[in-house]
Amino acid sequence: MSEHRDYSAGAIVGRFARAIGIVLIFSIAGPLTIAALVSLIVVAFGAALLQMFLALLQLESLRTMVSVAVALLALATMLASFLPSVAAGLIFALAAVYGGINMIWTAWLAAAIASFVVFGMLAVPSESSAVILSDVRSVRDALKLSAVLAVLSVIPASLCWWLAKPLHRGSIAA
Repeated sequence: MSEHRDYSAGAIVGRFARAIGIVLIFSIAGPLTIAALVSLIVVAFGAALLQMFLALLQLESLRTMVSVAVALLALATMLASFLPSVAAGLIFALAAVYGGINMIWTAWLAAAIASFVVFGMLAVPSESSAVILSDVRSVRDALKLSAVLAVLSVIPASLCWWLAKPLHRGSIAA
């Protein structure tokens, strides 16, 4: 059954503006959420161990350095997740605005695809790299690492989907 779409200039501009809005939401909220999530994981798992070392070795002066390190980690995480967030927003915007598929699983799938594609293009750590990643030398290793990144991106993708809900639920057909 064919549906009638409005191809007037106003409708085309409206769909394009909705798609740009979705990409902007993903590119702002995605990196902020990923940075908060990674910082929370680091603090949750490392706080008890850090307290023990600071008390045991009497290194209270390191407390400020640790705070700065967590802030730098959050900033680096935001920068590293910007391109995958933009790519996920673009994939989801195309699916939602032009394809009419705007379910939450679409946002999750877009984030998983974006993490795999952008990670595969950009991250090739050498053996002397300071990045603590497994050695990615095969497609199987890349798929495993991308699966971990896709699992981490479920919460940010869900938040971005929820924030963009008014944009992707707009009327597509006239």
